[in-house]
Amino acid sequence: MYDIMVVDDSAEIRTGLKLKLNWPEYGFRVLSEAPNGAQALDLLKSRRVPILITDIRMPVMDGLELLQQCAVRYPATKAVVLSGYDDFPLVQTAMRKGAKDYLLKPVIKAELVAALLKLKKELDDEKEWSLAKILHGEVPTAEAEALMFTYGMAEWMLEGHCVRFVTSEMRIPAERLTGTGTNGSSFKEAYHLLLREIVSQWEDRIVAFRDANRPDRMHFIVRHDSLSEAGADGLLDRFIADVNEKVIRFLQIELVVGVGDPVCGFRGWKAGLESSLTALSRSKPDRISQTVFNGDKDKENGLAHELLKRFALSVENADEGQALQVLGEISQSGKQASVQSYSFFLVQLCLKLDELSRKHDLKELDLHQMLWPYINSAWDCESLDKIVGNLRELVLQAIATLKRNKSKGKEDTIGAIRKYMLSHYGEELTLTAIAERFHYNVAYLSDLFRKQTGSTFSDCLLGIRMDHASQLLRINDLKIASIAELTGFASSAYFSNVFKGYYGVGPNEYRKKLG
Repeated sequence: MYDIMVVDDSAEIRTGLKLKLNWPEYGFRVLSEAPNGAQALDLLKSRRVPILITDIRMPVMDGLELLQQCAVRYPATKAVVLSGYDDFPLVQTAMRKGAKDYLLKPVIKAELVAALLKLKKELDDEKEWSLAKILHGEVPTAEAEALMFTYGMAEWMLEGHCVRFVTSEMRIPAERLTGTGTNGSSFKEAYHLLLREIVSQWEDRIVAFRDANRPDRMHFIVRHDSLSEAGADGLLDRFIADVNEKVIRFLQIELVVGVGDPVCGFRGWKAGLESSLTALSRSKPDRISQTVFNGDKDKENGLAHELLKRFALSVENADEGQALQVLGEISQSGKQASVQSYSFFLVQLCLKLDELSRKHDLKELDLHQMLWPYINSAWDCESLDKIVGNLRELVLQAIATLKRNKSKGKEDTIGAIRKYMLSHYGEELTLTAIAERFHYNVAYLSDLFRKQTGSTFSDCLLGIRMDHASQLLRINDLKIASIAELTGFASSAYFSNVFKGYYGVGPNEYRKKLG
């Protein structure tokens, strides 16, 4: 949350501005106010703010002089000037002196919100890059402390406040890149935008930044100063589960997460970041989702790995007895573990089940509705046995489905083709290429596809692409051109025409309706 100072010689105008909107809703709070530029400078000496909203015409020191002084003393502070209709020449002078925007009196709420959101995006970007530079030792300590004050993170630096660093790394399955003619840049853009949006929902508890040299990574600083260690770990685990679920669901890529040790005070931040990178370096090189805590014991990792391996094998073999036995062992082991470690293992178990469901095309289970609510309840339910019970029911459904599929004696051809389409919809797919891949005559496959699905191959592929496009439109600021590329369209113009023909509205209008 960013602090704001309001500077105006009229107490009525200052009060009116403070009451104009619900500031925290937009990520701000009005920290201070002053009747003129001189008092504003005095206040800035003791508590810097990233944003000034200031009148131009004031006694003692006017807004223009205030802007000039701030440009020298507090260059990181951004200003919005207030003016009347007859003050435009002064507004032009103010803009030349560094003002970022201006608002006409009386201030209209919509215009105020627009100006604030524009500044917030600018501050968010600056904070992200500044944190990276600070943690790489490129900024002197005094300047770093000043920047942290500016970005509303002064309390985070105190000795008594602890944080944990988390580093995520996207890993794109090879088949997602095949035939796209891209090195993954569109995925990386979508990845960054999605993670920023997720972090925005954890305001004041989690901050994100990235390293320009590693666009496949994103770093997070997670507050660890809750009233209890369990509360702090609960925040961390909920966040990791949230990130994993949304990256897999929206982008269909894998995510590796390295979790560092808790550190207290700003002096420990560099070590905290290094510990998260160390954890990440201990991950398996496979393109599979995984989370690694720094300091995890090899024996514990081996036990968890063995249980997960047995669990996956029992489900894939449709061995109900073995699957129930493994779940029973997990339940017993959980009684000997902490809530945090047991909850985290259940997250891994759910991720494994999600991976198996995608591998075997168990789409009728609708796992995104049935699986992830269980993960979210892992830190809310008093009885963890209840969660295992929910998972037990889900596993039995998955095994029953696998048994039905295996009883057919051979893999359903159309099911296999649809599975391939779901994994490769972003590539250039044709019925001829599919027929060649699955060793079928084109005409025969076309007829078989229509009979078993009730639609043509082209209509089915279009439906898959449009469904994923509508999901990607939920990611704020992701360019239409990037969405077109990610869903297999050669141009954004053609994509927009097809999207409008399918949904009745263009992608931009569809995004606006999502709100």
